[in-house]
Amino acid sequence: MSTLKVTLIDVGWGDSIFLESIDENEQHHYALIDSNDTSTLRSSHIFLKRHFEKKGISVPSPSRLFSWVMLSHIHADHGQGLQRILKDYGSENFWYPKSNSNPIFFSKLQRYSNRYSRVNEHQAIDNKMEPPDFGDVEINVLWPKEDQIDENENNNSIVISLTLGDVSFVLTGDAEIEVWNEIHNEIPANTRFFKVPHHGSSNGVFDGANTPWLDSLPPEAVLGISSHIRPFSHPSPEVVAKFDSKGREYYRTDKHYHLTYATDGADVKVKYSHYG
Repeated sequence: MSTLKVTLIDVGWGDSIFLESIDENEQHHYALIDSNDTSTLRSSHIFLKRHFEKKGISVPSPSRLFSWVMLSHIHADHGQGLQRILKDYGSENFWYPKSNSNPIFFSKLQRYSNRYSRVNEHQAIDNKMEPPDFGDVEINVLWPKEDQIDENENNNSIVISLTLGDVSFVLTGDAEIEVWNEIHNEIPANTRFFKVPHHGSSNGVFDGANTPWLDSLPPEAVLGISSHIRPFSHPSPEVVAKFDSKGREYYRTDKHYHLTYATDGADVKVKYSHYG
């Protein structure tokens, strides 16, 4: 039976999202979005190492373990740990958004991807790209639009939907409300998991009194928040209050630790490590 699992790793700040797709032939496919690891704090690397070693896969791996690794947008709290990830785990593809920004960590990532065989291909992507299927899971890029680059780096975030059977998951990076005003109507009607953009900050949810993506989501969609408590106090109390007032089901990494959302294409289950 085909399965998709998406885990928001509790990295304390920033983002790191591990994805596992098991196809109908019981083949496992792996992907990762973002890593904010530093030389001293390696939360996502440690999570991955433990996961793969439980499966009997040694790390560093002799082959490329990931089907794809993605940098959602070019901010260090989302990408500074990716070079070590690519080196130790390897990836067939490395994807990132177009941007006018070229910080040192990103330059190093591109040079590494050019020089070493641990990465097969790397490219900037937009909504005109048709990514290969992730096992039995279809990937669609909702944002950014072709040839559209924003001066606000958060608004260059790659937004994707992952669809298995009758269920879609949506992953959002740090896209702020300007993005959602443009694409809230493109959120799949069968969305059952939605990663709250920009760690649950107000600028990722509210346009004045309006909440475009929240109002476009089906009521049964479960929310997930990669919290960024220090130094930004995300999620915003205003956002949490709005979710509560609408009776939305949500989980947050600062309260529930690692969050795993799994689907077989019909139902969705949520697993987390502890209660808030």
